[in-house]
Amino acid sequence: MDGKNKPKTVSEVLQKVDMALDVYDDLFSDFDPSPYHTRLLSEDFLSELRRRYVSTGENDIVVNFTIPEALRNDKTESLIKKRIKEHFKMRVRTIKQKAREKVDNGVIRLAGGILLSIALFIIPELETVPLLTIFSVLIWYSIWSGLENVLEASSSLGRKKAFAEKFMRADYIFFSQEEVLESMQKLQGSESSVKSEPQKT
Repeated sequence: MDGKNKPKTVSEVLQKVDMALDVYDDLFSDFDPSPYHTRLLSEDFLSELRRRYVSTGENDIVVNFTIPEALRNDKTESLIKKRIKEHFKMRVRTIKQKAREKVDNGVIRLAGGILLSIALFIIPELETVPLLTIFSVLIWYSIWSGLENVLEASSSLGRKKAFAEKFMRADYIFFSQEEVLESMQKLQGSESSVKSEPQKT
């Protein structure tokens, strides 16, 4: 464990250990036999990230993994970090495109509803009861569905985009389980010895 990331208290150690892995494959889908640089991420892993995202607020996030020292491989870990970031980068791009489409569609529907409303005022022939009923329904539907698309782009898709951007920027760090356990034991021992010392009067 390098000095820069080395925890100083037991609580910091516990905060550093976010996800314990048995093998690197735990991060990837069991149904995708592709190599790591193209393999799909595990839904369980993504669900866990979503759960943790809720509790992190606006702060930047560091995702830490522990894995047995005997299984560690620097090249594999670099590849996994790159793959995770690429996944979220692609998600951001997809969400942005979908949001643009939603906004464009919403604006078109809103414009259609407004034009139909104007048409009712300037074309007297449309004020007959049957046509008025039909046009009223069309106007209501166009304006409502248009607003719904615009709001969805800014709220629901906005939250998804914020999630993906956060984990696209996140730091992903691997630790060996043995080092973490050793650090915890040493820190617990140090804290216990401090507490057991008689206080000076």
